Amino acid sequence: MKSVKVLLLAVAFVVISGLLYAQAKDPYKVFNDYLAMAKKGVAYDGAPLEGKVVGFANALGAFPFCALVENSIKKQLALAGCNLNQDWISMDNQFNPMVALQNVDTLLSRQPDILIEYQLDVKTNHIIAAKFGEAKIPVVAIDVAIPGAHLVGTNNYTVAVMAGHTMAKLIRQKWGGWDSVDLVVIMNASAPGEHPMLRSEGVADALADEFGIDSKQDPKIVRSRGGIGQLDQAKAAMDDVLAAHPEAVNIAVTSFNEPIMMGCITAMKGAGRWNPDNKIIVTMGVDQLGQSLIRDGLSDAGVAFFPEYYGDYIVPVVAAMLTGNPVPPAIFVQNEVITKANIDRWYPKQ
Repeated sequence: MKSVKVLLLAVAFVVISGLLYAQAKDPYKVFNDYLAMAKKGVAYDGAPLEGKVVGFANALGAFPFCALVENSIKKQLALAGCNLNQDWISMDNQFNPMVALQNVDTLLSRQPDILIEYQLDVKTNHIIAAKFGEAKIPVVAIDVAIPGAHLVGTNNYTVAVMAGHTMAKLIRQKWGGWDSVDLVVIMNASAPGEHPMLRSEGVADALADEFGIDSKQDPKIVRSRGGIGQLDQAKAAMDDVLAAHPEAVNIAVTSFNEPIMMGCITAMKGAGRWNPDNKIIVTMGVDQLGQSLIRDGLSDAGVAFFPEYYGDYIVPVVAAMLTGNPVPPAIFVQNEVITKANIDRWYPKQ
């Protein structure tokens, strides 16, 4: 009997030593294992989220990009063992900070094990951090940082730089260089904070790097705000830009998202300043609308954020956190530049 106990202790020691070694070699091993399962689309080992209540506040549920994000999260939660019928609490922030704060109080009253928050307003995010921190409920932030929360989503500056370099390449191909550019419009969102700022300044910085211009002072670069995704607000903003630059012929445009770009395109067409030879359009997101813009020849290129795969990154974070395992402080999705030449590779026609 004694020899059996010694043998069992020896085996336990080897197992524990192996686990500790693996943990030391890769401190995020559990998270990475869940991430691998998520990307394969298989059930997570051990159903780590079984019995766990997950709260979610979406930026705007009716927005196509946000809807894709939510659906991808729900798909992965189910694979991780979460019962969506009873342990999933979903709220809609409606792109409204006041609604977001009301949702925070509702979610707190339900006492979820974790909150996944998609909220663009920086001040609101600080309030969310304080309230959930006091309640000792962990938070995962999507796209926009929340103090003390793990951040998952798109690196705003990185995608903006990608868009700027893509625009520079198209400028050289179509017009020969910066001297032939009349106007670059960076149509940002109207939301406050660094989230929209990073999107616009990344584009300008990339153009400065490519052409040796001053990203802050060059008069050809015009920044404007086109709402948050409403076509009429974006159109009105672009109307004003075009009216202020009546002589501009070769015009390049990028925008915070594709609904805003649709407003810009509508304004250019309405002003009689839409000519395939004289326009360059680079979008950000490549959701269903962005894909249509590329396929229809309205957009020259787009930087894809792949919202349909956000859950592949978010839920492994949630599963690792709720099983007491460390996760990286920020996890960013992979991005790609999509054009008419490669769109079927990433988004095959149905």
